Amino acid sequence: MLNVLKSVASVALSPGQKQRAAIVPALVSAVQSYPGGVGGLVAAFNQGGLSKVVSSWMSQDTSLPVGENQLQDVLGEPMIAQIAQQSGLNNNQVLSHLTSILPVLMQNVGKSGDAKSLDVQSLLAAVLKNDK
Repeated sequence: MLNVLKSVASVALSPGQKQRAAIVPALVSAVQSYPGGVGGLVAAFNQGGLSKVVSSWMSQDTSLPVGENQLQDVLGEPMIAQIAQQSGLNNNQVLSHLTSILPVLMQNVGKSGDAKSLDVQSLLAAVLKNDK
């Protein structure tokens, strides 16, 4: 699935869009395998002092921004490295893109309430639609 998305994404996307398209399936996989799933990830953001940020992402309101260092602290090196390896990008590129992709993912989780129901293609479309 990852290779199919990478090849499709390579057709008519800008370099930044291609990178974001490569991150989406790796991020979904990482969130689904995170200890405690989405609840565990939300708890990590809460413990990291970012409860208002993650709550804003899961609501339909305006998403609050998050910095790369904040994401690094909450997600940790192993998760960032896993996403980097699966996407073919380096850790810095992953962190840079996660500041915009993770809010979209969490908003989609907020709609369904379950990361297992995340559809990679729908999330990819949402990420690229929100592309700046």
